[in-house]
Parts: sequence; structure tokens; C-alpha cells
Amino acid sequence: MVYLTKLKHTGSVISSSDKFGAKMFEVAARYFSQYARGIFIGTGSGVVAQYFMQTPVSFAFVEKHPDFVRQFHARFGADTPLLAKDFFTLPINESEEGLGNCIMVSCMPVTGMFYSEKLMEQFRDALNSGSTIVQMSYTPFIKQIRLFERLQREGFKIQRVSTVFFNIPPASVFVLRKA
Repeated sequence: MVYLTKLKHTGSVISSSDKFGAKMFEVAARYFSQYARGIFIGTGSGVVAQYFMQTPVSFAFVEKHPDFVRQFHARFGADTPLLAKDFFTLPINESEEGLGNCIMVSCMPVTGMFYSEKLMEQFRDALNSGSTIVQMSYTPFIKQIRLFERLQREGFKIQRVSTVFFNIPPASVFVLRKA
């Protein structure tokens, strides 16, 4: 599905494939039994988020970009809960919008210009609180992702568990956990 028509818009040129959405769900589902709740960061066009609408774990959805918030509500209905917030404003606790002790699924960009010390700290704090993070990236190797290198140096386990080559561009799924 092509949804970007002007370069000034935020988002991918081609949204993630259904195969990639299914793979993200498959990986995250391995951890459902360990958590009472989940949080999905970066709903974007909803191609991946759609897999997390009906799960045994209740998910809160988070998207900060107003265009994607509108698109989410148009696609899933205005009554589908979505937190129109920035990831960096989410607390590290066990509230509905907290990043503490949950399965966190992230389609938020974390490489290149999106990397920051604030991002590293938020991920580190979520992991230290007992959360597991399932993170996507178009960059296929751990050593190419500065965030992952930093977290590994602090003792966290980062593992690439899958790559979906039939996605444009190919996308990898990583699992981040406390060692």
C-alpha cells in the first residue's frame, strides 16, 4: 500500500508488508504469557499494528504523528484506543501507558538521525523494569545499530530473530531483553 504522496509527510514510501506484520506478531506472541499487558509504539499506517488488536494481552497503541493518528482512527475506528503521545513522554511504570514490565512492540525508527541518548535511556529504563522489547529495523545487523551496541555494552541481550526479505525494504525483527 503506497500512502505517502508528498515528501514533506512522515512515514515510509511503502508501508510494511503483511508478511512483516505477521512476523512481528509471531515473535511478540512468544512473550505474551510473561506479561499482563503490552504497548505498541509507532502504529504508523497500521499494517503491523492490526495484528495486535485481538491478543490475549491487552495492548495500548501509541502514535505521535497527527496524520498517522487520523489514519489509525479511520482504519480501526475512533473508539479503538490510541495514545496520541510522544514515546519520550511515556512513564516507566505499570500504568496503561507505562513502559514498565510489559511486552513492548516498537515500529518506531531507532537508527541514524532517530538515535539519541534520550532514546537509549528510555529503552534501558524499560528493559531494567522487566520489559521485553520487540523492535523492527530496516538495518539488518546489531553491530550497525548504535542503540543496540550501547545496550549490549550495558549488559542487555539483543538478538536478531528474523528478517523478512519480502518487505520493501527488507526488515528485521530484534528482541531486546535484560540479560
